[in-house]
Amino acid sequence: MKISIRMNKKSRFVFCICIMLCFAMLLVGCDDGGKRRPSSNDNDRFVPIIGGNVQSNTSETSDNKKTDGNYSKRVAITYDDGPHVTRTAKIVAELDKYGYHATFFVVGNRVDGREYAGGDAMQYAVSHGNEIGIHAYTHDYYYDTCNDSVYKSELSQTAAAIRAQVSGYNVRLMRPVGGRITETQVKNSQYSVIMWDVDSEDWRYKYSSDDSYGDKKEKVEKIVDNVMESVQDGSIILMHDIYESTYDATVVLLERLHEEGYEVVTVSELLGRDLCAGKSFSHATRT
Repeated sequence: MKISIRMNKKSRFVFCICIMLCFAMLLVGCDDGGKRRPSSNDNDRFVPIIGGNVQSNTSETSDNKKTDGNYSKRVAITYDDGPHVTRTAKIVAELDKYGYHATFFVVGNRVDGREYAGGDAMQYAVSHGNEIGIHAYTHDYYYDTCNDSVYKSELSQTAAAIRAQVSGYNVRLMRPVGGRITETQVKNSQYSVIMWDVDSEDWRYKYSSDDSYGDKKEKVEKIVDNVMESVQDGSIILMHDIYESTYDATVVLLERLHEEGYEVVTVSELLGRDLCAGKSFSHATRT
């Protein structure tokens, strides 16, 4: 009898251990493998990295765009010298987050692939509601000093390159290289000539190969400060989409403008009915 009792106790002990192990295995089976469940804010976590990369936990959707602002002011951001193979599209993606649109003044031989193939980037910008204008074909000439045939060729070749990429696109705007153009050229132009009243001077703050993180951050802040110190309702802002520092500055600038109640629109939207050929504009009409 004593042996029987001792065996029963041992059996009960082993049985209890087995039950506990089975319960533990069930708990492990219900686990998600250690993956963190996303919080309700995960879709909004975009972290700009100085140097040009933007990391996100998910693809951008219309549900998390920052389009909730009640805008009291409007500005136009313009980008010259592109389209760039990668940076133009990255800038467009930043604009999309706010429902903003910009105007890109393009270089023709960067559209048609003779210098580099930026045509796809321009198409991408147009498909997302952005505007295209003429800058130059080669970017080799100031219009106020070149001969008339060169001037006309720079414009016509660029217009042709744009239309070859975006069939039937109505090119209404041009911006002269360096803002240099004669009054006669403006008056006789078939385009609206678009200048600016806010210069980011981003070309002064291009990244160099030996820049540290701190150097890059300082350059970005300088570009943004140049804009925010001068911008007002109706401003036309000058930037260049060929620089990585300009992309990084755009990430910060759009956030600042949004916080200050600015809507970013195309030049044509900003100028509205005032826009016409044979005249130059540096900002919208202010009352």
